[in-house]
Amino acid sequence: MNSSFSIFIADDNKINRLLFQSQQEDQYKNLTFATDGKIALNYLQHYKFDLILLDIQMPYFSDLEFIKIIKQQGAINQSTPIIAITAQLQSDQQKALISAQFDECLIKPILLDQLNELLRLWLPPVTNIKIPAIEVDYVSSLVQKSSGNIVLATTIFNKLFSELPEQSLLIEQAIKANEFELALEITHKLHGSVSFCGFTDMQVLANTLEVSLLEKENHLISANFNPLKNKIAGFILQKQNIFKQLQAM
Repeated sequence: MNSSFSIFIADDNKINRLLFQSQQEDQYKNLTFATDGKIALNYLQHYKFDLILLDIQMPYFSDLEFIKIIKQQGAINQSTPIIAITAQLQSDQQKALISAQFDECLIKPILLDQLNELLRLWLPPVTNIKIPAIEVDYVSSLVQKSSGNIVLATTIFNKLFSELPEQSLLIEQAIKANEFELALEITHKLHGSVSFCGFTDMQVLANTLEVSLLEKENHLISANFNPLKNKIAGFILQKQNIFKQLQAM
């Protein structure tokens, strides 16, 4: 099992996502799924992946518009191999995709042997893996959002340190009880709070969980909740340091 490899799969077809997950989850544990172009772009602008598989016919973005953004100079996934997935492909279309910086094309239905060979070809050697975590300066983000008002920022941080762990626990309890509407309601509120504060790391994770809850993607809900839960726990551990920074301003 290669749990260190991070693979991103964007496909609006639920059956395709289920099949890919069932084929690869035993070998690759670090799988991330997106259901449309907006969610995919949000992920790929904030997180580095080892390999990207991209359905070229997804809502909101055309394939050429999408890859132009991902591959722009300085983008976090500029050097990441991107595999185009499509139901049909003519020779002129394949040339256009390669010219647009797609590294490979796969035609549906994708055979398991074909997919495994592609993963072996494009995934980096284990010794070369470096997956930087997204870093957010919570103090700078919230102070900026508060127009430099340190007192207001301190008040909001106190509220966040109180609310976020409670919301995380309530979401977890709702998911375990299959009360997905309740989990969605709480996640939506949390999403709004961290978005307002400029906490892009939590914002991306909350958005992804919200989408899976909205679409009732049971197989993804727990997988999407755990990174958010861990991110909130890490934020809480920074409480003392955050207040020290605020006092020094």
